[in-house]
Amino acid sequence: MQNLIYQIKQLEQENAELRRAQTSTQTNQAYFEYFSQQLKTACIILNEHGLILHANQSVADLLGTSIETLLGIPLDAFIFEDQSIFAAQVAGLFEPGRESTCDIRVKGTDGKLTLLRLAIVLIQINDRQTYVGIQFSDISRQQGKQNSVATEEHFTNMVAENVPALVAYWNTGLRCTYANSQYLNWFGRSTAQMCGIHMEELLGKELFAKNFQYIKAVLNGVDQQFERTLTKTNGEISYAWAQYIAHKIDGVVQGFFVLVTDISSLKHAQNALSEIETKNRALVNAIPDLIFLIDRHGQYLEAHIPDTGKMPQSREELLKLKVSDVLPHKIATLYLDAIKQALDSGKLQEFRYAVTQKDRSEMQFEVRLTPCNYDSVIAIIRDITESERERREHELQLSDRLQVRENDVRAIQLSLTMANDIANIGTWIRDLRTEELWASTEWRRLFGYRQDEALSLDMVIERIHPADRRHLKNITSDYVNNRQPRFQAEIRVVLPDLTERWLAVVWQIEFDESDVPLLTRGVAVDISMRKRVELELVQKRIEVMHLARVATMGELSGALAHELNQPLTAILSNAQAAQRFLVRPDLDIQEIAEILQDIVDEDKRAGEIIRRLRRLFEKQSHENQTVDVNQLALEAIRIMRNDMINQGITLLSELQDDLPTIIADPVQLQQVLINLIMNAGEVITGLDSNQRIIEINTQLTQDNRVEVSVNDYGPGVPEVLRSKIFEAFYTSKENGMGLGLSICKSIIEANGGQLWCENHSSHPSTGASFRFRLPINQELTS
Repeated sequence: MQNLIYQIKQLEQENAELRRAQTSTQTNQAYFEYFSQQLKTACIILNEHGLILHANQSVADLLGTSIETLLGIPLDAFIFEDQSIFAAQVAGLFEPGRESTCDIRVKGTDGKLTLLRLAIVLIQINDRQTYVGIQFSDISRQQGKQNSVATEEHFTNMVAENVPALVAYWNTGLRCTYANSQYLNWFGRSTAQMCGIHMEELLGKELFAKNFQYIKAVLNGVDQQFERTLTKTNGEISYAWAQYIAHKIDGVVQGFFVLVTDISSLKHAQNALSEIETKNRALVNAIPDLIFLIDRHGQYLEAHIPDTGKMPQSREELLKLKVSDVLPHKIATLYLDAIKQALDSGKLQEFRYAVTQKDRSEMQFEVRLTPCNYDSVIAIIRDITESERERREHELQLSDRLQVRENDVRAIQLSLTMANDIANIGTWIRDLRTEELWASTEWRRLFGYRQDEALSLDMVIERIHPADRRHLKNITSDYVNNRQPRFQAEIRVVLPDLTERWLAVVWQIEFDESDVPLLTRGVAVDISMRKRVELELVQKRIEVMHLARVATMGELSGALAHELNQPLTAILSNAQAAQRFLVRPDLDIQEIAEILQDIVDEDKRAGEIIRRLRRLFEKQSHENQTVDVNQLALEAIRIMRNDMINQGITLLSELQDDLPTIIADPVQLQQVLINLIMNAGEVITGLDSNQRIIEINTQLTQDNRVEVSVNDYGPGVPEVLRSKIFEAFYTSKENGMGLGLSICKSIIEANGGQLWCENHSSHPSTGASFRFRLPINQELTS
């Protein structure tokens, strides 16, 4: 019982102590809450679960909410992306009183981000309850200033490193505290090697002594700038422009900045410019003309006066005057107007003027004005008095000469007109720009136009024969590209009474300086009489050729009889054989049929011989056609073979295979070949049998022509006679007419070839070779 009473009393004492402790705790908590609310520093207390147990008004204002809203919620709800940093700092607090600091970003209820510095402390009460106390400091502005300073410093360093110059800072002790990387290129020292170096050590004693006056002045607060020649580490000598800029704080020099710029390129350019100026000045001094620089108001700005006697004023006096102060009003007005036009248009202006001297003599001047800049011009004044006097005298002499020559030209024109009329030459001129056509009296007569009749190109074309219009068009269609100096043609003109007149026309095109056609000029001559004579000669030649063929026919009558004798004999023999077969009792029909076929073949052979000879001696013109020269030669050999055999002459042939064809008259060519063979036969008739040989050869020459040669083994043709034997009526035969070779040559030339004679090269001093060449058929080869 006593133990129970004792325990009750002990419990009552403990309860009393608890009530006193609770009262004390409540009192202390009230004091703490009052104290924390009065603090301007934002503070909170978190329980062991991280929930806000206590917060003052400064925290609520910082987070943009109320104290009641904050209580009971975790602080992590306000931390922006830095929860791991905060958790790591809290976890690191192992014992009461230990502090930790970190910077985190919090996001208020208004969405605004704030950078806070948190001072975190671990609080333990009665060794039983543990709390976390946090003090907030807003460091947003402080961080912004630090960032700004860092940014400015970074920008300054970036500019200093990239500027193409030496940049450094030297303190008053002449020690370098900053240098950019350009010092490595100039002095071979890096930025780290430059820091702390003395200026004398860097420059050397000699250069330091030269710069000392500038160093001394800048340390006294006076900025300096000067030019120096520096030798770089690679031996290159450079021109440098140095600037010393004093650094003052409250008027006291703390050090100075050094900026050194490489001006070598500028220096070289200045030297080059100086050389150019010297050359230009020398060139100007060599010019004998007056040269002035004048502004738009007529003020003289510069003057070049090589001969001071030409100007009443000196150069110094002239530069104080205007154009109107020096020259008469009329001439000064010319200058001012030309200056205005030159400056407005930007183009060269030229004019001349004359000045009367005191002795009443006149001086002539030529002025050329060209813009120099937007407000001034360069004027070059040349004394042309002597040249003008010479020009006028020369013009007077030319005028007298021209007057004489004009009279001579009139006389020559009159003589030419008379000569044209006498020679029946018509002249014409056509203006290609206006299409106007002028023609002389004789030209109008030739074309059948009246003297007063207006002419045009279409009218002239109408008078030209239709067959000749295309020919003229082909000649003139490309005259601009061909640039031929002269054209000529022979045309027919159909007059109003339908008579035809042959004209030979020659004309040329004339061009201007730009190579543009201006006009055509030409002449026309009546050649109708010549054309009629030519036609008559052609007709006579045809008749002579026919006579020659007739004469040749007489010579070939023996050959004809011999040629016909063979087929007629064969026909007679076959007919007699057929009669004998018919009287036999055992008649062989097959044998009779073969005999009759032989009779038919021999009859055809005789008819072909007659047709060839008739065709050879027909008196008519033949048209050109495609001819196989080898076939033609073989046919001629067949015709002449029997006659040659009768004379004991051997005919040989060596014909080139695959010869191209030619375009010619086959009858005429066969006549030529037969004539040459007959001539060769007559030459070698009296020779030994081993020399009575005639060779007919054909070949293709290197210039694509077909060559035919008739070669004999006779005495040859003497050199003096080689050109005469082709002349008409020249003959070495007793009964010859002298027309054979002449006609052969005409036939070959009419077909576009050549015929000649030479002694046979294979048999020196013996034998003649008659050869002719003809062009091949170009249509087949293309």
